[in-house]
Amino acid sequence: MDPILEKVKVSAERSFALKEEILPHIKIGWHFHPEYELTLFTESTGQRFVGDNAAHFCPGDLLLIGPNLPHYMRNDPSYYERAGQRIRAIVVHFHPGFLGDGFFDSVELKAMKEMLHRSSRGLLFHEPNYLEMRPRMESLLQSKGYEQLRNLLDILDQLSRSSHDEELASVGFQNTFRKHDSDRIDRVYDYLLSHFQNEVSLSATAAMVNMNTSAFCKFFKKRTGQTFTQILNEIRIGHACKLLMREEISMAQICYQCGYSSQNYFNRKFRDIKAVSPGDYRKEFRRPA
Repeated sequence: MDPILEKVKVSAERSFALKEEILPHIKIGWHFHPEYELTLFTESTGQRFVGDNAAHFCPGDLLLIGPNLPHYMRNDPSYYERAGQRIRAIVVHFHPGFLGDGFFDSVELKAMKEMLHRSSRGLLFHEPNYLEMRPRMESLLQSKGYEQLRNLLDILDQLSRSSHDEELASVGFQNTFRKHDSDRIDRVYDYLLSHFQNEVSLSATAAMVNMNTSAFCKFFKKRTGQTFTQILNEIRIGHACKLLMREEISMAQICYQCGYSSQNYFNRKFRDIKAVSPGDYRKEFRRPA
């Protein structure tokens, strides 16, 4: 398993790390690092965990994740089961002091500094930002030297002025992870993401990581900020949102394909997490722009 503390390598040619990731599927597990991370997904779908937040992700998602905030992305099962699919993402890592201590304290960069502070909870920038930011992020891969650095600062400046962002992790979430916990967390998430469509047993999951149920519940809540049941429901409802975008699937089919045996319970959990009913969510998605 990958260690929970990711080591980010910076090229000698620049003061920040930049890479275009093209892979069959996402490979790194639950991790954190001391750098800021700006990621644009252009080809990839799956489940996203940032602190104690869980949701589905898809092409167009643009994320800014602050230093030492644990996060984990896992692709949909088809990426691991069938050949021929790929993920593509543009990823930037930069250290808080990569341009010198106090650089972001400049009065001209006040909005940028505030955005970076808010990224301690993780920020998701919504569609209007993607349409404008994708060509800018692509230009990072093509530029060099001062032009590349200027492009990055322009991107950060534009994002800092956006009103279309969402804070992800809760205010009270804290990184309490230790390196030797990463294997257990990875195994639990892998198991839930592979089996959420079926009945999932708390006791069996605890036994899988060699813990009794009581100890496992305390461990999982302390390390993720959420209960085992909350995470399982968020994974299932995230999958339901994806299915609701397909017209040919009935509400009953969606309920059962997400691992629920009761449609009433499914409806209640969907409303708890998304603040709307499944039917209203589908109507909103189909509404003309």
